[in-house]
Amino acid sequence: MNLGRMKNEERSRAVNYRAIGRALVETARALDLIGEAKYGNGMAIIAVHAAIAYTDALTVTYREVKSTDGDHVRAAEVLVHALGQRAEALHVRRLKRVLAAKSEASYGGSYYTLEEGRALLLDVEKYVSWAEEMLENHNRR
Repeated sequence: MNLGRMKNEERSRAVNYRAIGRALVETARALDLIGEAKYGNGMAIIAVHAAIAYTDALTVTYREVKSTDGDHVRAAEVLVHALGQRAEALHVRRLKRVLAAKSEASYGGSYYTLEEGRALLLDVEKYVSWAEEMLENHNRR
């Protein structure tokens, strides 16, 4: 498994990544509530960054590493590395889909409709729910 570039992080920093992820999810939800069609790309990009922040929170919590690779999809491999058997395939696949959308929403020249942004946000919310559960489980140990 090629994990790409990573760096070590102190476990105590995971709380920062989690807080950033929470703030970004709330921001994406706020854009959804506004309901302007022109916010589809913004919602998608913010939602993707929320997933990245939660992924960093998980990998730092469980293994004290985070992905720094330019290929954001590699973060999913680092997640599997950090969580081992606890990395549920459904959520790893979901994360890969979300991360693959980053380039398209940010740089691909594609216009995301509000519905497409909402669909991506829904995937991120499902991933975040699982990530929160994993973080809470680790904190109880």
